[in-house]
Amino acid sequence: MRLRLNYIPLALVMLLTCLDIQAFNPRLDGTMMPYDFADCDSVVPWDDSYTPVFINYVARHGARYLSSEKKVSTLLKALDKAKADGTITRKGSAFLKLLNEVVEKTDGNWGALNHIGIMEEKRLGKEMAAICPELLKEGKIEASATYVPRVVMTMYELCHELARYSSGLEISTSEGRQFNPLLRFFKTDANYMHYLDSGPWLFSFSNFYRENVPTAPAASLIKGVADSHRLQKLTMDAYGVLQSLRASEIRADASQWFSEADYRSCWEVDNLKHYYQRSASSFSNLPAKCARPLLEAIINETDSLFSARKNERIAETTGEPIHNPNTRKGRFYFGHAETVIPLFSLMRLPGCYAPLLNPQDVAKEWKDWQIAPLGANLMMVCLEDKEGRLFTALRLNGKWIEMEGKKVVEWSKLKKYWEGK
Repeated sequence: MRLRLNYIPLALVMLLTCLDIQAFNPRLDGTMMPYDFADCDSVVPWDDSYTPVFINYVARHGARYLSSEKKVSTLLKALDKAKADGTITRKGSAFLKLLNEVVEKTDGNWGALNHIGIMEEKRLGKEMAAICPELLKEGKIEASATYVPRVVMTMYELCHELARYSSGLEISTSEGRQFNPLLRFFKTDANYMHYLDSGPWLFSFSNFYRENVPTAPAASLIKGVADSHRLQKLTMDAYGVLQSLRASEIRADASQWFSEADYRSCWEVDNLKHYYQRSASSFSNLPAKCARPLLEAIINETDSLFSARKNERIAETTGEPIHNPNTRKGRFYFGHAETVIPLFSLMRLPGCYAPLLNPQDVAKEWKDWQIAPLGANLMMVCLEDKEGRLFTALRLNGKWIEMEGKKVVEWSKLKKYWEGK
């Protein structure tokens, strides 16, 4: 069945075209890459013998401004001093101008969901409604988000779009610190926080950082800096600002300051850090294991739904009245990159689980932009066939993926796979 998906509104297309003047592949922006709708599947993987009965949905917030002033402030301080000392270069002056523009356009909005993020969530809501139109005509959906404003707004925008689709939907939303153990375990699990601060991965990452972060971009900003460690730090801070520009609605061309090879090297370093900190690796499975409560919540929700469906079918065949008929149509969770990367690793989704990689091979096999771009999501559509058997289909960032070699998988088999049985 082909989906009737509306394309991105013309105004947004024009906006993104205007913003996208960088010479480099947007994928090199890593987890700051806005959601790519261009390569989404337009055909669902099931036929008319299956009926969608429920949606589990886990998502990262949409496109945002830079989350804090830290990188910008560090660079401003260095370039302002260089200007005062007479060591700033022409490229340094241009980058200083860019930083001031970033501050001007972002001040008061650090970390906030922006126009691109809002349009992403509207589009994602429309896609969900197009994928399961009959399912989402009526019924109840429960959505939860972390307390962080950009996550809350992401939840509201997507749910609002679904509500616009059908007045028959009853959508309840909630957010707050009570969801931290489920969605912000990276800030609540003591063992995980210790691993992030001083885990065995740090030695390997530090070596890779030292060997691969280029000094040329920073050296082109300020004359006479001999300290390679300082140059590498400034380069990575500059990359951190530049990689955010597409999502921040700020126009600039990174090739003014970076060669494509140097920009790619910075992405590879950033990508490796995300891999070690958020995914199962040869150093530890702890990042993935910390997402276990969230995966268990998804499994329990699905089991509960299918149990209710089974009881209703039994009542229908015996002619007994159905008490408290099931009207639940979806359970949604909204979090961060630090939420979805560990979860997708724990689920062993294709491209998200590669625990035995050498540092030099990570960028070939494990790509953060593919796993957790801005607006990243996993939609799990629960299906029932004509015999009442239960199946699932998984859509990761717009692409239907295979599990156990199939795109439509028996729920019992997928559950065993996730439980390691």
